[in-house]
Amino acid sequence: MSSFNDVATRTKLPLDQIELLAMHALSLGLIRGSIDQVDEKLNMHWVKPRVLDLRQVATLKKRLDQWTNDVKQMSTLVEQQAGDILS
Repeated sequence: MSSFNDVATRTKLPLDQIELLAMHALSLGLIRGSIDQVDEKLNMHWVKPRVLDLRQVATLKKRLDQWTNDVKQMSTLVEQQAGDILS
């Protein structure tokens, strides 16, 4: 079960659009589940699998490589800054 807030954060959409997004995904058969409007929760028990072609896999690899680099750089920066703070 996901809160509307979690979905908004992950999709980078405004909170007031999450219910519409969920209804649209349900109507297209992309997900199966239910919407709890009162508690603003989305219960998904199935997500349509997606097959990627080689170009999409290559793009995904490139993005993951860039993300890995960014994480390493941030880790190095935090270690350097922590040294200054802890000294």
